[in-house]
Amino acid sequence: MYERVDNVRMTDIEASVLYPDMYYAMRMDNRTGQMGTVLFIGDDQCELFRLVLSLDDPSNCGVHEGLNLRRSLGGVVVGG
Repeated sequence: MYERVDNVRMTDIEASVLYPDMYYAMRMDNRTGQMGTVLFIGDDQCELFRLVLSLDDPSNCGVHEGLNLRRSLGGVVVGG
């Protein structure tokens, strides 16, 4: 299930802290920048990815994980 988010601009790191247990779809300002607009939040990464692909302009969009979902780095558990 997903929810549309309106006019929430922040960095990728701020979004992962604000939505720690969720996935979020975000449109970045440019390919190398850290600032962007959060479009959707949800609990299913595949569903959000399909939403991003169905947008009129999916360029610079991506699906990211909240902070609590980022637990593993190269097989080493860093949270729990």
